[in-house]
Amino acid sequence: MIRVYIDTNVLLNVWFKEEDPKTGARLWEAPLKILELVESERVEGVVSIFTLMEGAHVFKRNNVSPERVKEIEDVGIEVYVPNELVLIDAFSFQLTLGTDPYDSVALASALASKCDALITRDEDFRRKAGEEITMMSPEEFLEWL
Repeated sequence: MIRVYIDTNVLLNVWFKEEDPKTGARLWEAPLKILELVESERVEGVVSIFTLMEGAHVFKRNNVSPERVKEIEDVGIEVYVPNELVLIDAFSFQLTLGTDPYDSVALASALASKCDALITRDEDFRRKAGEEITMMSPEEFLEWL
């Protein structure tokens, strides 16, 4: 079974029903299909505890209950808790690749939890870390699948 790490920005697309301000494209549609694949156990979805923390932070900034991050568990996404070795790898990625702390933990967690791919909309993250793991947008992932 395909195992994918789902970046925070992809989950936020769904939670906020985000649309591209330039094109009006519904950014939440493909991520929602991915979550449905996870829920139906056709794909294994993984996030780290840091993804939940980042999501809760965004919710709080937007006056939304940070408790909404618990919805992830209802879908069946695995919440990976990185150990100190994974966090050391994350710090190394931050130093060598120039990724931000959340992206560094996401990358290290995706690798440590044996994910086949990392799904993100963050082009800067993809540019910096794309040689470490297969990275795709939600739309690319659905097409690839």
